[in-house]
Amino acid sequence: MFLVFNKDKIYTYGISIITVIMLFCVANVMLSYNQESITTSSGTTKLLPVYRVATDEKKVALTINCAW
Repeated sequence: MFLVFNKDKIYTYGISIITVIMLFCVANVMLSYNQESITTSSGTTKLLPVYRVATDEKKVALTINCAW
């Protein structure tokens, strides 16, 4: 099997690799400089949705919970 590279393919691969590296660098900088950020991940326990919020405002919300 022969790999054929021309100038357009090299530019395309180079720009793609540089873009991915830059995105990882930006994500790393955002995590390291923002000390108030909270790292979250999916846990093993199932969390229930918010059914009630304590507030002084008189508002009504109609919701439909289809995922049981």
